[in-house]
Amino acid sequence: MAVARRWRRGAAALTVAAGSLAMSACGSVPQHTTSSASIVTAPVNVAHTTRGDVGYRSLGRGPVLVLVMGYAGTMETWDPHFVDMLARHFRVIVFDNAGIGKTSGGARIRSIDAMADQASALLTSLRVGRVDVLGWSMGGLIAQALTVRHAAQVRRLVLCATFPGGGDAVAPSQKDVAALTGSDPQAAMAELYPADQVLAGQALSGSLAAYRAPSRVPAAVAAAQRSAVRAWFLGRDPAGREAVHITAPTLIADGQRDRLVAPANDQALAHSISGSRMLLFPDAGHAFLFQEGMAFLRPVEVFLLGEGPALPLREVRARFVPDSATLAAAGVRWLRALGHLTKKSTQRELARIDLTYADATGTFEDQMLATHTSGALGRAIAAFVDRENLVVRDILALGAQSGSRASAWTLTIRRDGHRALVALNVVRHLLGLKPVSTQTTPTTTTTVFNL
Repeated sequence: MAVARRWRRGAAALTVAAGSLAMSACGSVPQHTTSSASIVTAPVNVAHTTRGDVGYRSLGRGPVLVLVMGYAGTMETWDPHFVDMLARHFRVIVFDNAGIGKTSGGARIRSIDAMADQASALLTSLRVGRVDVLGWSMGGLIAQALTVRHAAQVRRLVLCATFPGGGDAVAPSQKDVAALTGSDPQAAMAELYPADQVLAGQALSGSLAAYRAPSRVPAAVAAAQRSAVRAWFLGRDPAGREAVHITAPTLIADGQRDRLVAPANDQALAHSISGSRMLLFPDAGHAFLFQEGMAFLRPVEVFLLGEGPALPLREVRARFVPDSATLAAAGVRWLRALGHLTKKSTQRELARIDLTYADATGTFEDQMLATHTSGALGRAIAAFVDRENLVVRDILALGAQSGSRASAWTLTIRRDGHRALVALNVVRHLLGLKPVSTQTTPTTTTTVFNL
């Protein structure tokens, strides 16, 4: 795959904001370093539990956050950028459901309740105590069952694009479900993202390519999962019927254009769990949690950890300057790494280069939001992060560009980078800093910081 030629076709458009491709006024970049830890390089461990072996990965430090995967998914179906950002604040644990990868029990674990019991056994084996749990799609069913059947292990609950289990949920069409595991990757992406969010789907594909040798889901396991989910829909799962009694603080989130989860299901789930909060994203689908970036990650962090005090302006500025320089250095390293790619470079090499830079950009966004600033500066920071999220999407989608798509991508990243740069300069103005300017060369566009 000629990834080197592919990226060079769009190189002149790389006006990536936030100092991403930055040089200082004297032409050099401070060599600050950022952590290179990522879920894609975390080893796969095996926990020997009372419910059989469970394969899992762990990343980060802090309160434990367990991610529960959905139908026909594996540990390698989690967007690495999404996991890496969560791991800035949590010890994130991802694992394979029964019968997948190194997790045993596919033949006998045929219900949502049984999968929840196996997840509980994993937590017991790891001795992590009470944890926060985030479940996506079918993983949200398992998360609900885990909370019902093993309430002492769950502190807070985040349910993403999932369903109530009382027997009155609106089931997705079999055609939509079949597309998720069919042979057409474009059809699968159409189930996860709205038609006007093609780049978001390409970003997920590019990010997932950073994993090494993802596990496969045996057909028999997928069939067993379908039967388990159907029982939940029909109100035949004991925990599904009891989920109305969940008392753990719960955040329910989804995209309003989800083709697999009807909006009525989000409303019904929120109504059934007393005191739950609901967060819906208007231009997103089933994979909203990956598409929305910090717009979803930040509310999750606040829901699980609480909101900290607002920092005074002088401290925000004191943090902003070195954090900007760190991101600037990451941008330069990204460009250099891209320049070293050859015709023999693999898709995974490109994906990991892009992921490292996307993680650095996400870290900068998170640090800005963590200042808890309100007023005009708070609004300016939020506007910048919204625009910079699109730049992160473009970066992760780079590996999917070829032919005519590369030209379209070039225009998109130029536009998104310019808008993010304008938003950044508003932040800098409010902090009393000089604006960022750009200098375009035949090979790239360099952002110049006057720190």
